[in-house]
Amino acid sequence: MTSPRERRSLTHVGGEARRSGQGVYASLLAHALDVESSIAGSESTSAATGPAEPAPSPAEAAARAHVHGFHTYPARMHPTTAARLVLGLSRRGDTVLDPFCGSGTVLVEAKRGGRRALGVDLNPLAVRLARVKTWTAPVPRRKRARELGRGIAGDVLVAGREARRAGAAAPPPVRAPEGFDPNARQRRIGKWFAPHVRRELESIAGAIDEVAQDDAELAEVLLMALSGILYKVSHRRSDTDPSWVERAVARGAAARLFGDRVEMIIAGLDDLARVPGPLPQVFEADARALDTLKLPPVRAVITSPPYAGTYDYAEQHRLRFDFLGIRHRAFTEGELGARRSFVANSAAATTRWRAGLGDAVSALVGALEVGGLAALVVGDSIAGRPCFADEDLRAVLDDRVEVVGWAWQARPKLGPERHLFGDRPKREHIIVLHRAR
Repeated sequence: MTSPRERRSLTHVGGEARRSGQGVYASLLAHALDVESSIAGSESTSAATGPAEPAPSPAEAAARAHVHGFHTYPARMHPTTAARLVLGLSRRGDTVLDPFCGSGTVLVEAKRGGRRALGVDLNPLAVRLARVKTWTAPVPRRKRARELGRGIAGDVLVAGREARRAGAAAPPPVRAPEGFDPNARQRRIGKWFAPHVRRELESIAGAIDEVAQDDAELAEVLLMALSGILYKVSHRRSDTDPSWVERAVARGAAARLFGDRVEMIIAGLDDLARVPGPLPQVFEADARALDTLKLPPVRAVITSPPYAGTYDYAEQHRLRFDFLGIRHRAFTEGELGARRSFVANSAAATTRWRAGLGDAVSALVGALEVGGLAALVVGDSIAGRPCFADEDLRAVLDDRVEVVGWAWQARPKLGPERHLFGDRPKREHIIVLHRAR
């Protein structure tokens, strides 16, 4: 590895991007980190759900472009970062793997760049999202999905208007997705939706269930459109904040939002389909067990492993799991680095997380061709104590790989982080590994 002398890149609101390692990789990584500030996870809001937000910045507009913006997902990689890493570390026709693919940002950018994309995630919602966001099926199939979405939205709107004219005040229908006890489901989700909103959502979901009987693939597209609006019309503040909030949602708003979301998905897929190439493959599996998937040779890995104690995806998606009828036990039990796992004994949880990180890194290195490259986006975090991601990552590397590039950028310290990090910066890192043997 070359001298670790650092040079400044362009500045970022979160701090300067610094770089070290071999020149070509160091420059690429600093450029990949240097994305204009944006409001993470924000969405435009209609009059039905609240006041409109300011126009998005260019970086936020990029994050919503194509199919990226139809569904929120905490801490997803910025599409600009993903695109720059894909284009810089692989060539057209190469196979790119993301073993923690989340909602599929890297897969979308790999597909846009003419690469063959493979994704893996243990989160069943993430797998469904990633498949839908890369569903560049033939034109007639995409057209049919759009027609079905419009038809379901229209039918629910008409049914609602007719019920109001008749003065009907029937309770919301209680569905019973396969494997879910309807009474337990009601206890978990009942408080989160106003009765008229719940009625519309259940009617949409029931119509999707009917589609699934004949065409499971199209039903998945429609189901993820429904998932994309659930929190917008609920009393849950956001994905990452489970607080109950008062939210006035107009009658018919859920149906209209669903129809709009289907249109958004298909428009993004129409754009993505202009690039020829195979559909990305997405596997519901543990990143620590890639060898069980019999993957083809991989030229580049681009991924963001979990940050220790920062997010709790099983909790953040629980309302979606319950409403949509998605089984999630394996994910809840196997989620790596989840915040809830650090509550009882943070020291023991940190040890388990580092072991899990080591297993995942060993597995992804094993999937790489000799001569291949892996870019890992990792961030410092607090899990009872400061966790410095670059140190944890370097500690689990073996002699099959060498670090050929590293860049980092300071991130704002929030709340207790100011005390726990002290004088050390809190940083977001990208580290590039070269598989030497």
